[in-house]
Amino acid sequence: MSHSRAPRLRRRSAPELDPNEVHAQAFRDLEGEVSDLDRMAEIARDLIMNCAAKEDSFHDLELATFAVWQLAKMANEFRTNYQKRWYGELVGVL
Repeated sequence: MSHSRAPRLRRRSAPELDPNEVHAQAFRDLEGEVSDLDRMAEIARDLIMNCAAKEDSFHDLELATFAVWQLAKMANEFRTNYQKRWYGELVGVL
């Protein structure tokens, strides 16, 4: 009885990517998120200042609370997406 061995498949290596181009594209892809993060931080800052100045404005306090929570969420997503792009796990604009 003869046993035949299946031929070994050679694993193809991924094409070499220029790290500078990968990083440059990662930064370009983040442009929209950077702008959104900056704008949310500006809103949070302004609302918190208004709340500190006027203790009777419950509506401003609600908006400030929302903005701060949203800013924290956006900052976390920004960091996660940046790291994925840095390591080539995410390409393009979300």
